[in-house]
Amino acid sequence: MHKGKSVLTLAVVLIAAGAALTLENMGVVSGASRLWPAFVLILSAGFLIMFFNREKNDPALLFLGTVLSLLGAFFFYLNYTAWSQMSKLWPVFLGIAGAGFLAIYLESRVRLFLLLSVALVMLAGVFYLVFGVSLHLWPLSLVAFGLSLLAVNHFYLRK
Repeated sequence: MHKGKSVLTLAVVLIAAGAALTLENMGVVSGASRLWPAFVLILSAGFLIMFFNREKNDPALLFLGTVLSLLGAFFFYLNYTAWSQMSKLWPVFLGIAGAGFLAIYLESRVRLFLLLSVALVMLAGVFYLVFGVSLHLWPLSLVAFGLSLLAVNHFYLRK
């Protein structure tokens, strides 16, 4: 019964999307093609629902659900602004991966995931400063690397 409901939901979503895109191609409606990130958000919701509905939570489902939801939101942003911003905003992908590891840490309290999260978010910030703001800020990558070594030494290696 549960499987049939999922298939029915997927079928309705695909039919509605196909109809909307066909109407856009025929000039009846406009803007439907900008809504494609909704599929990424629907997929992320599916992973998160599976994570919360299982007795034994699988951290991979939480990671995928978190990452895909943030990617869907980021893609919506780019659809309604300009994809040319990607040349400066590409470090957001590292930050999104960091957010996925942060979600796993908040669920499991395994420190390694916190360290991965902090490292990826710091790396994203440094890359944004260097490539998005000014190339003169590249020495900050050395500072970030040094800080990450201190964090690993303090939180992970010293037990």
